[in-house]
Amino acid sequence: MEKTQLGQRIVDRDVSGSPLFCDGASGLAHVVAHRHLDAGQPKEGHRVLGAWLATHEGTGSDWIHLQWHMAVFEIATGRWTAAFQRFVRHIQPAVSVGEAYTDAPSLLWRLSLSNPGRLEIPWEPVREAAIEGLRAPSSPYVELHHLLALAGAGDGSSINRWRSTRTRDGSSLSGHVLTRMAEGLGALVAQDYARAAVTLAATAPQISRLGGSRAQNELFELVSQEARWRAEGTSVFADQRAA
Repeated sequence: MEKTQLGQRIVDRDVSGSPLFCDGASGLAHVVAHRHLDAGQPKEGHRVLGAWLATHEGTGSDWIHLQWHMAVFEIATGRWTAAFQRFVRHIQPAVSVGEAYTDAPSLLWRLSLSNPGRLEIPWEPVREAAIEGLRAPSSPYVELHHLLALAGAGDGSSINRWRSTRTRDGSSLSGHVLTRMAEGLGALVAQDYARAAVTLAATAPQISRLGGSRAQNELFELVSQEARWRAEGTSVFADQRAA
Protein backbone atom coordinates (compact mmCIF):
# COMPACT_ATOMS: atom_id res chain seq x y z
CA MET A 1 0.00 0.00 0.00
CA GLU A 2 1.44 3.34 -1.05
CA LYS A 3 0.77 6.77 0.43
CA THR A 4 0.75 9.97 -1.57
CA GLN A 5 0.97 13.41 0.01
CA LEU A 6 -1.74 15.83 -1.18
CA GLY A 7 -1.22 19.11 0.65
CA GLN A 8 -1.42 18.20 4.33
CA ARG A 9 -3.51 15.09 3.74
CA ILE A 10 -2.19 11.58 3.22
CA VAL A 11 -4.24 9.43 0.85
CA ASP A 12 -3.80 5.69 0.79
CA ARG A 13 -3.81 3.81 -2.48
CA ASP A 14 -4.14 0.12 -3.22
CA VAL A 15 -1.57 -1.81 -5.23
CA SER A 16 -3.19 -0.71 -8.50
CA GLY A 17 -2.84 2.95 -7.53
CA SER A 18 -6.54 3.48 -6.84
CA PRO A 19 -7.19 5.99 -4.01
CA LEU A 20 -8.96 4.65 -0.92
CA PHE A 21 -11.09 6.49 1.59
CA CYS A 22 -9.02 6.61 4.75
CA ASP A 23 -10.54 9.25 7.06
CA GLY A 24 -11.33 8.29 10.64
CA ALA A 25 -11.75 4.85 12.15
CA SER A 26 -13.77 3.54 9.19
CA GLY A 27 -11.07 4.78 6.86
CA LEU A 28 -8.37 2.95 8.77
CA ALA A 29 -10.45 -0.23 8.73
CA HIS A 30 -10.85 0.19 4.97
CA VAL A 31 -7.11 0.56 4.44
CA VAL A 32 -6.39 -2.54 6.54
CA ALA A 33 -9.03 -4.53 4.64
CA HIS A 34 -7.38 -3.61 1.35
CA ARG A 35 -3.97 -4.58 2.63
CA HIS A 36 -5.19 -8.10 3.34
CA LEU A 37 -7.04 -8.31 0.02
CA ASP A 38 -4.03 -7.12 -1.94
CA ALA A 39 -1.77 -9.55 -0.06
CA GLY A 40 -4.10 -12.49 -0.72
CA GLN A 41 -4.85 -12.98 2.99
CA PRO A 42 -8.63 -13.49 3.23
CA LYS A 43 -8.47 -15.45 6.48
CA GLU A 44 -6.53 -12.73 8.26
CA GLY A 45 -8.68 -10.05 6.66
CA HIS A 46 -11.79 -11.86 7.87
CA ARG A 47 -10.40 -12.04 11.38
CA VAL A 48 -9.23 -8.43 11.63
CA LEU A 49 -12.13 -6.70 9.90
CA GLY A 50 -14.64 -8.98 11.59
CA ALA A 51 -13.30 -8.04 15.02
CA TRP A 52 -13.50 -4.33 14.14
CA LEU A 53 -17.05 -4.54 12.78
CA ALA A 54 -18.19 -6.43 15.86
CA THR A 55 -17.41 -3.37 18.02
CA HIS A 56 -18.63 -0.60 15.70
CA GLU A 57 -21.83 0.61 14.10
CA GLY A 58 -22.32 2.87 11.14
CA THR A 59 -24.38 4.05 8.21
CA GLY A 60 -23.79 5.49 4.78
CA SER A 61 -21.82 4.40 1.76
CA ASP A 62 -18.49 4.00 3.58
CA TRP A 63 -20.03 1.65 6.13
CA ILE A 64 -21.75 -0.32 3.38
CA HIS A 65 -18.45 -0.66 1.54
CA LEU A 66 -16.81 -2.11 4.65
CA GLN A 67 -19.62 -4.66 4.77
CA TRP A 68 -18.84 -5.45 1.13
CA HIS A 69 -15.20 -6.07 2.05
CA MET A 70 -16.23 -8.37 4.88
CA ALA A 71 -18.56 -10.30 2.58
CA VAL A 72 -15.73 -10.73 0.07
CA PHE A 73 -13.59 -12.21 2.85
CA GLU A 74 -16.47 -14.49 3.80
CA ILE A 75 -16.88 -15.76 0.25
CA ALA A 76 -13.12 -16.33 -0.07
CA THR A 77 -13.08 -18.39 3.13
CA GLY A 78 -16.11 -20.51 2.23
CA ARG A 79 -18.65 -18.65 4.35
CA TRP A 80 -21.13 -18.17 1.49
CA THR A 81 -24.26 -18.12 3.67
CA ALA A 82 -22.75 -15.52 6.00
CA ALA A 83 -21.90 -13.32 3.01
CA PHE A 84 -25.45 -13.64 1.70
CA GLN A 85 -26.91 -12.75 5.09
CA ARG A 86 -24.58 -9.75 5.29
CA PHE A 87 -25.88 -8.56 1.94
CA VAL A 88 -29.50 -8.90 3.06
CA ARG A 89 -28.90 -7.16 6.39
CA HIS A 90 -26.53 -4.34 5.45
CA ILE A 91 -26.41 -3.76 1.71
CA GLN A 92 -29.83 -4.55 0.32
CA PRO A 93 -31.60 -1.90 2.47
CA ALA A 94 -29.29 0.75 0.99
CA VAL A 95 -30.08 -0.14 -2.62
CA SER A 96 -33.26 1.95 -2.89
CA VAL A 97 -31.56 5.10 -1.56
CA GLY A 98 -28.65 4.95 -3.99
CA GLU A 99 -25.90 4.09 -1.49
CA ALA A 100 -24.96 0.73 -2.99
CA TYR A 101 -24.84 1.32 -6.75
CA THR A 102 -21.49 -0.45 -7.05
CA ASP A 103 -21.36 -2.69 -3.97
CA ALA A 104 -24.76 -4.36 -4.43
CA PRO A 105 -24.40 -5.70 -7.99
CA SER A 106 -20.75 -6.51 -7.38
CA LEU A 107 -21.49 -8.63 -4.33
CA LEU A 108 -24.47 -10.37 -5.90
CA TRP A 109 -22.30 -11.36 -8.87
CA ARG A 110 -19.64 -12.69 -6.53
CA LEU A 111 -22.26 -14.69 -4.65
CA SER A 112 -23.69 -16.04 -7.90
CA LEU A 113 -20.30 -17.08 -9.23
CA SER A 114 -19.05 -18.57 -5.97
CA ASN A 115 -21.98 -20.86 -5.28
CA PRO A 116 -24.69 -20.60 -7.95
CA GLY A 117 -28.04 -22.21 -7.35
CA ARG A 118 -27.94 -22.64 -3.57
CA LEU A 119 -30.22 -19.70 -2.81
CA GLU A 120 -32.30 -17.40 -4.93
CA ILE A 121 -30.29 -14.23 -5.56
CA PRO A 122 -32.45 -11.09 -4.97
CA TRP A 123 -31.63 -9.31 -8.21
CA GLU A 124 -34.91 -7.43 -8.73
CA PRO A 125 -34.35 -4.51 -6.27
CA VAL A 126 -30.84 -4.08 -7.64
CA ARG A 127 -32.13 -4.13 -11.21
CA GLU A 128 -34.76 -1.51 -10.38
CA ALA A 129 -32.12 0.71 -8.76
CA ALA A 130 -29.92 0.35 -11.84
CA ILE A 131 -32.71 1.37 -14.20
CA GLU A 132 -33.44 4.39 -12.02
CA GLY A 133 -29.75 5.21 -11.80
CA LEU A 134 -29.33 5.15 -15.57
CA ARG A 135 -31.90 7.94 -15.88
CA ALA A 136 -29.50 10.42 -14.27
CA PRO A 137 -25.91 11.36 -15.13
CA SER A 138 -23.30 9.33 -13.29
CA SER A 139 -19.65 8.43 -13.52
CA PRO A 140 -18.65 5.80 -16.09
CA TYR A 141 -17.70 3.44 -13.26
CA VAL A 142 -21.13 3.67 -11.63
CA GLU A 143 -22.80 3.36 -15.04
CA LEU A 144 -20.82 0.17 -15.63
CA HIS A 145 -22.21 -1.29 -12.41
CA HIS A 146 -25.74 -0.41 -13.50
CA LEU A 147 -25.11 -2.52 -16.60
CA LEU A 148 -23.65 -5.25 -14.42
CA ALA A 149 -26.86 -5.24 -12.34
CA LEU A 150 -29.01 -5.55 -15.46
CA ALA A 151 -26.92 -8.47 -16.68
CA GLY A 152 -27.10 -10.23 -13.33
CA ALA A 153 -30.89 -9.89 -13.39
CA GLY A 154 -31.01 -11.29 -16.91
CA ASP A 155 -32.44 -8.04 -18.29
CA GLY A 156 -30.94 -8.10 -21.76
CA SER A 157 -33.65 -5.83 -23.18
CA SER A 158 -32.65 -2.97 -20.87
CA ILE A 159 -29.00 -3.44 -21.82
CA ASN A 160 -29.91 -3.29 -25.51
CA ARG A 161 -32.06 -0.22 -24.90
CA TRP A 162 -29.14 1.49 -23.17
CA ARG A 163 -26.91 0.69 -26.11
CA SER A 164 -29.40 2.08 -28.64
CA THR A 165 -30.00 5.35 -26.79
CA ARG A 166 -26.51 6.04 -25.52
CA THR A 167 -25.44 9.67 -26.03
CA ARG A 168 -21.93 9.57 -24.57
CA ASP A 169 -19.18 9.95 -27.18
CA GLY A 170 -18.39 6.41 -28.20
CA SER A 171 -14.93 7.44 -29.36
CA SER A 172 -13.85 8.33 -25.81
CA LEU A 173 -12.09 5.75 -23.68
CA SER A 174 -14.94 5.50 -21.20
CA GLY A 175 -17.53 5.34 -23.96
CA HIS A 176 -15.64 2.58 -25.75
CA VAL A 177 -15.15 0.49 -22.62
CA LEU A 178 -18.77 0.89 -21.53
CA THR A 179 -20.26 0.00 -24.89
CA ARG A 180 -17.98 -3.01 -25.27
CA MET A 181 -18.82 -4.22 -21.76
CA ALA A 182 -22.51 -3.74 -22.52
CA GLU A 183 -22.05 -5.84 -25.66
CA GLY A 184 -20.28 -8.59 -23.73
CA LEU A 185 -22.75 -8.60 -20.84
CA GLY A 186 -25.68 -8.56 -23.24
CA ALA A 187 -24.23 -11.56 -25.06
CA LEU A 188 -23.83 -13.36 -21.74
CA VAL A 189 -27.49 -12.76 -20.92
CA ALA A 190 -28.47 -13.99 -24.39
CA GLN A 191 -26.38 -17.13 -23.79
CA ASP A 192 -24.16 -16.25 -26.72
CA TYR A 193 -21.22 -17.40 -24.65
CA ALA A 194 -18.67 -17.40 -27.43
CA ARG A 195 -19.24 -13.70 -28.23
CA ALA A 196 -19.46 -12.87 -24.54
CA ALA A 197 -16.16 -14.61 -23.80
CA VAL A 198 -14.27 -12.90 -26.61
CA THR A 199 -15.70 -9.44 -25.91
CA LEU A 200 -15.30 -9.55 -22.13
CA ALA A 201 -11.79 -11.00 -22.30
CA ALA A 202 -10.71 -8.09 -24.49
CA THR A 203 -12.46 -5.41 -22.43
CA ALA A 204 -12.26 -6.46 -18.77
CA PRO A 205 -8.54 -5.57 -18.44
CA GLN A 206 -9.41 -1.96 -19.38
CA ILE A 207 -11.91 -1.44 -16.54
CA SER A 208 -9.27 0.01 -14.23
CA ARG A 209 -9.09 3.05 -16.52
CA LEU A 210 -12.62 3.93 -15.45
CA GLY A 211 -11.83 3.73 -11.74
CA GLY A 212 -12.16 1.28 -8.89
CA SER A 213 -9.64 -0.60 -6.82
CA ARG A 214 -7.99 -3.84 -7.86
CA ALA A 215 -10.25 -5.69 -5.41
CA GLN A 216 -13.34 -4.21 -7.06
CA ASN A 217 -12.16 -4.74 -10.63
CA GLU A 218 -11.18 -8.34 -10.03
CA LEU A 219 -14.87 -9.14 -10.44
CA PHE A 220 -14.86 -8.26 -14.13
CA GLU A 221 -12.11 -10.79 -14.73
CA LEU A 222 -14.23 -13.37 -12.88
CA VAL A 223 -17.25 -12.60 -15.06
CA SER A 224 -15.04 -12.85 -18.16
CA GLN A 225 -13.71 -16.18 -16.92
CA GLU A 226 -17.25 -17.44 -16.32
CA ALA A 227 -18.20 -16.59 -19.91
CA ARG A 228 -15.09 -18.38 -21.15
CA TRP A 229 -15.89 -21.49 -19.13
CA ARG A 230 -19.39 -21.57 -20.58
CA ALA A 231 -18.03 -21.15 -24.08
CA GLU A 232 -15.09 -23.51 -23.75
CA GLY A 233 -14.99 -26.31 -26.25
CA THR A 234 -17.38 -24.81 -28.79
CA SER A 235 -16.07 -24.53 -32.33
CA VAL A 236 -17.42 -20.98 -32.60
CA PHE A 237 -15.44 -19.89 -29.56
CA ALA A 238 -12.29 -21.57 -30.86
CA ASP A 239 -12.63 -19.78 -34.19
CA GLN A 240 -13.27 -16.36 -32.58
CA ARG A 241 -10.42 -16.74 -30.10
CA ALA A 242 -8.02 -17.56 -32.93
CA ALA A 243 -9.13 -14.57 -35.05
